[in-house]
Amino acid sequence: MEIHVITDGKKTVDELVEVITEFHQEADYIHIREKTKTARELVQLVTRLSDSGVDKRKLVINDRLDVALMRNIPNIHLPGHSFSIKEVKTNYPEMRVGSSIHSVEEAIQCEAEGADYLLFGHIFATNSKVNLPGRGISALEEVCRAVNIPVIAIGGITPEKAAEISAAKAAGMAVMSYVLSSDNPKEAVRKLKLGVK
Repeated sequence: MEIHVITDGKKTVDELVEVITEFHQEADYIHIREKTKTARELVQLVTRLSDSGVDKRKLVINDRLDVALMRNIPNIHLPGHSFSIKEVKTNYPEMRVGSSIHSVEEAIQCEAEGADYLLFGHIFATNSKVNLPGRGISALEEVCRAVNIPVIAIGGITPEKAAEISAAKAAGMAVMSYVLSSDNPKEAVRKLKLGVK
């Protein structure tokens, strides 16, 4: 089970460098999802993380293909409104491209376009989507059965729910506030790993 940690857009570059360097060895992937930061700030962040020993192969740039290319980051995550998966894979076949999906139909379509993995959610109730009920484990199982590429579950995931995610045949789980708002981010990631066993 892969552990993906996604930044929440609430921290400064300095704060992100501090927290990510604390837990990066425990996580499989770290998604830089900072919608309000400029290209310059994002390049600065990625550069500082790399200089601090964070493996570039673990970094996933959300939406900003320009930043990924500028700093040779091999992973890009494309939200629904972003570039076409097919176009990115055609122009940059070496890149690992992920996509956010919300239904079986979207999952099948993104796989056909060449996505390397899918991010599906939200599975459980979460503070970031207060008025929307979670899609649930059965929906996750359905998506996992529909495609042959890895499906990463997101939304309200805690160590107590990790085993359910694993049983649904998801390839991994993605968290945001559980790690980034934790007093001990490194320990938070470790607890997620232990929850699967």
